[in-house]
Amino acid sequence: MNTLTPKHRQHGMTLIEIMVALVISLFLLAGLLQMFIATRQSSRIQENLSRVQENGRFGIEYINRVVRQAGYRSRTSILNGFGFKQKFGVDRIGGSNNDGANNSDKVIVRFEGENANQGEVRNCLSQVITSAISAPVISIDTLSINNGNLQCQAVTPAGAAAQTQPVLENAEDMQILYGEKKGINLAYVSANNVQTWDNVFSVRISLLLRTADDNLVEAPQPYTINGVTTTPTDRRLRRVFTATIALRN
Repeated sequence: MNTLTPKHRQHGMTLIEIMVALVISLFLLAGLLQMFIATRQSSRIQENLSRVQENGRFGIEYINRVVRQAGYRSRTSILNGFGFKQKFGVDRIGGSNNDGANNSDKVIVRFEGENANQGEVRNCLSQVITSAISAPVISIDTLSINNGNLQCQAVTPAGAAAQTQPVLENAEDMQILYGEKKGINLAYVSANNVQTWDNVFSVRISLLLRTADDNLVEAPQPYTINGVTTTPTDRRLRRVFTATIALRN
């Protein structure tokens, strides 16, 4: 007796089923691609902002170190009772307003080197300045913005050839106000409005830094420095770092 057994045939996918599967796959791939792009962009933003924060901390500390030396005198000058301007005939600090790159400011710091075996005094290029009793030596350091960098120019000794070196990249602007004592008040004014540099007791510096990469945000991000708001034309991120530095000498 013969028993009939059913035959199971394999059936392929229909064209409609293939098209539906392709559409679902495209949606999944699009979602994964969008997630990848968003993650990568977020990583770029965080990396650039971290670098700006790091540069900002270094820049402010560097500027602090240079500016605090304004009016420094050697041990011999102090023991002889000489004030800086009295001995050298120049102001210990000076500056200019809106004459640098992007209308940035400059600050000029003058100080004397130290006598031998009395410690080290260095200019903004980290060169040791030694001042002899018979031939006192002063250095003139100038901080400014140039070609997207915070740069230092050192003239040591005064009258020698200037040496210039970039210190910090992606620096876009530096605005400086000087705390000048007028009567019993301390007013912060620009370099052009300082009446007597001997009466300047502090310096307020605002340093504008930008990210190295462009196209980090969807639209240009405005920034405010010294009360003035500016909207750039690119899509970089910017941060303003501000410090008030007391002149010790």
